Amino acid sequence: MKNRIQQYTFAFLRKIAIFILLLCGLLFVGSSANANYFEDFYNGVEKFSELPGKVNDLKESYQQTLEELDRAKENAKAFEEQNAQLIEQNRQLAETVDQLKEANELKEAKARKFKRMLIAVIVLVAGYFIGIRLLRFAMQRSNRRMR
Repeated sequence: MKNRIQQYTFAFLRKIAIFILLLCGLLFVGSSANANYFEDFYNGVEKFSELPGKVNDLKESYQQTLEELDRAKENAKAFEEQNAQLIEQNRQLAETVDQLKEANELKEAKARKFKRMLIAVIVLVAGYFIGIRLLRFAMQRSNRRMR
């Protein structure tokens, strides 16, 4: 029985200690919480009143971004068209260069052929005159021996 009385006493003292701790805690924490509560409420109302302005700013920013995106798309389309035109011009220039190369090669081939023909004519004419001189020389020699 003594044991039970001690247990009840100990439990009672424990409950009183917890109650005192909770009471002290509420007194110290409660005073600072009340001051911050009104300040937090005021800050919350202030932030809530600023929300429509921020939403409007976000809407304007969104619209500007959409406009910039549209301009970027238009620029991309213009660049694609310009790129297609440049590719076509490049193809035409490549064809023109090929034609000019072919024409130049034909011209050079004709010039080489003309040079060869001219050299052949000069060699034939020179050979003719040298041949005639050699023939005359040979005939004169044979005529001298016969006399």
